[in-house]
Amino acid sequence: MYINGLKGTAGDKGMKTINIEFPEEVIELYGEEELRSYAKKWSVLILVKRGKLSSDKASEILGMNKCEFMELMSSDDILIADLYEDEIKKKVKGSCP
Repeated sequence: MYINGLKGTAGDKGMKTINIEFPEEVIELYGEEELRSYAKKWSVLILVKRGKLSSDKASEILGMNKCEFMELMSSDDILIADLYEDEIKKKVKGSCP
């Protein structure tokens, strides 16, 4: 079974839709919308973890503020300390309450 993954809305600049094949039972367990959302978050988190995408750009892509994105990273066991030193300094300067 196929579902559309990483689907953007009409107002999303630079967003494209791809099709990802998943086993039917995985789609049934997650539900299509939750699986779409999770696939998008997971792919963005992996790019941040590998140093290929900044956390600022990642939070923008996911429609989150910086604090929400840092919480997401933490909940998925991605250490905030994995960020580059200058990026950490920017975050500490007051973007989170």
